[in-house]
Amino acid sequence: MGRVKITFYGALVRVTGEKTVEINCSTLRDAIDALTARYGVQFKNRILDEKGKLRRFINIYINGKDIRFLNHIDTRLKDGDKVSVIPAVGGG
Repeated sequence: MGRVKITFYGALVRVTGEKTVEINCSTLRDAIDALTARYGVQFKNRILDEKGKLRRFINIYINGKDIRFLNHIDTRLKDGDKVSVIPAVGGG
C-alpha cells in the first residue's frame, strides 16, 4: 500500500470540491472505493457504470500512462504514484 496523489479535472472538481487529494491504497480499484467513501455516490456514478466498470468517457492515467494499457482498474499503485482522473470533453 502506498500514498498516491490523485488529481481531478473538469466537472469532477465540482463534485469533489478539490483539485488534488492524497490517499493510501494498493490498487486503482481501492483508490476509487476510498474516493467514493470520501465524496459519495455522486462521485462513484461519474466514474463507474451500473456494473462497476469504468465509464467510457473517463480517462485515468498513472504516472502519465493510460490505464487501458496497464491493468485497467486493477492496476497496482505504489508510494509516490500520480493518478490523473480526466473526464472526456465533447463538443461540436
